[in-house]
Amino acid sequence: MAVVAVGIALVLWIVPGQGTACCGPPGVESPPASDIPPRPADAVPLTVASVWDGDTIRAAAQGPNAIVPVAEEIRIRLIGVDTPELSPDEQCWAVQARDELRALLPEGSTVWAAPDADPRDRYDRWLLYLWTDDGRFVNYELVAAGAAEAVLFEPNGAHFALFESAEEYAYTWGVGRWGACG
Repeated sequence: MAVVAVGIALVLWIVPGQGTACCGPPGVESPPASDIPPRPADAVPLTVASVWDGDTIRAAAQGPNAIVPVAEEIRIRLIGVDTPELSPDEQCWAVQARDELRALLPEGSTVWAAPDADPRDRYDRWLLYLWTDDGRFVNYELVAAGAAEAVLFEPNGAHFALFESAEEYAYTWGVGRWGACG
């Protein structure tokens, strides 16, 4: 938890994954914890094989299921978020975004996946929302940490308003990439 004194006002925010903020700049509030969706009951477990960059992983289903009916490793693109690119030219905060995702989803860990309206993109990647085994909403955590920005690729927009709100808060406070990249 970090505490910052601004003038005579005391401002408190809580690190993503450990709660939500109580206070912030006037007119800009972090999403309340009640807005962050818990892992859906029909989410399926996958085993993380690797993290490619800040918004793409490889994982394998832990058994046959309705969402990912294949046994082999698949590429997953997180829905609703975009992180700086590692290649062909490394963009500011690309390494940190990848490392943030690796911290949330270490190799061999269980991740829980749920789809939105469209399950695949034009690159044949699976489009999914992800939750850690302890229930943290990965897509949201990346935006709240300033590692990703919110993006809408219709028709997959179930949590876009939440991501936008988290991005506005991170941007206003200069969290992550928003405080480091010009």
